[in-house]
Amino acid sequence: MMKADVIKGSEPLSKALDSILRTGTAVMVTHNGKYYGLIDDRDIRPNISDSSKTKAIGAAVRAPHLKGVMDIADHMRAFMAGHFKALPVVEDGKILGKVSRADVMAEMVKMKTVPKTSVSALMASPIYTIDENETVGMARGVMKKLGVHHLAVTRSNKVIGSITPFDLSMLVLKPRGRQRFALTSEIDNPDQKKVRDYMRESLVTIKADEPLERAARIMANKNVSRLVVKEGGRAVGVLTAVDVMKFVLSLIVEGPSVFISGLPEEAMFYYGDIKQSMKDSLKRFRKTFDLGDVNIHFKKGKSVYQMSTRLEVDNAMIAVRSEGYELKTVVNKNLAEIKRLLNKRKNYKRDKRKHYMTEGMTEGFYERTG
Repeated sequence: MMKADVIKGSEPLSKALDSILRTGTAVMVTHNGKYYGLIDDRDIRPNISDSSKTKAIGAAVRAPHLKGVMDIADHMRAFMAGHFKALPVVEDGKILGKVSRADVMAEMVKMKTVPKTSVSALMASPIYTIDENETVGMARGVMKKLGVHHLAVTRSNKVIGSITPFDLSMLVLKPRGRQRFALTSEIDNPDQKKVRDYMRESLVTIKADEPLERAARIMANKNVSRLVVKEGGRAVGVLTAVDVMKFVLSLIVEGPSVFISGLPEEAMFYYGDIKQSMKDSLKRFRKTFDLGDVNIHFKKGKSVYQMSTRLEVDNAMIAVRSEGYELKTVVNKNLAEIKRLLNKRKNYKRDKRKHYMTEGMTEGFYERTG
């Protein structure tokens, strides 16, 4: 745990941005003396015109927090909730410090939890690219059409950088003079600007046949969340920190892993509680069924929350959907329906076994099953 950079929600956003430029990590925001959320360079919205007149609380993301006593699996789950560079350690609303994503990756390597497999086994392929001379508007359109959140930027067909929706929300002018944040709302017609002006020039690569453990070590040492994978000198894929964490979790965690996506930013604070509630609900059924991973997806409309859950039970899929005006109500309805369905299957399984046992005893034999 390191010392956290903390500001009050009532303080100007410009103070948070100065801290981010200095430390390269996240700033924690408090409200009424307690942890509220965090800000990093990828959370600034393009509709902010003057960071000195905007309160920090308006740009803070309701990110999950860590507790004083948590294992490495809990840390990984928290970071998988979003694209966070660091998360605060909080007790009774008070921020005690912070843990960075790089710290978690380094601990995974130290504990030897990263399996002996190659990078190519986990990388996402193909890698989608865009030329540095294309416009920002074109980059937005390509990402939307392909349904991706990352493009590799090329020059003469050679990968030289990357660009994401976060980069399109804010431009950090470092190499060309001023050390300041230039919000896109401060720039005339940002969609007509060139991709090269918005891309991240730092690019970390790894070979496809190298071990996954080395990839995790590079991410920790370089404090990056993704690596461009190369084979024969060509960029063939991308490996992210989330890919590595998800794979490691599937190997070290007892019982099904719970993955959550689509949770609105204002509700991200409850990520850990929702995940733990799901695991607690399934705990009593683990001896009865072979439970696979749980995938939960949230969608928020104008006035209602929707929650869709997919759970593998004995190699069959259960899908449950719930909706409502309050997130807590939607989650409780979803959990209650899952437990109802599992209880129904459990009773059927028990009655079926009793039926076979009774038939066997009537015929003068009893075949013992597992």
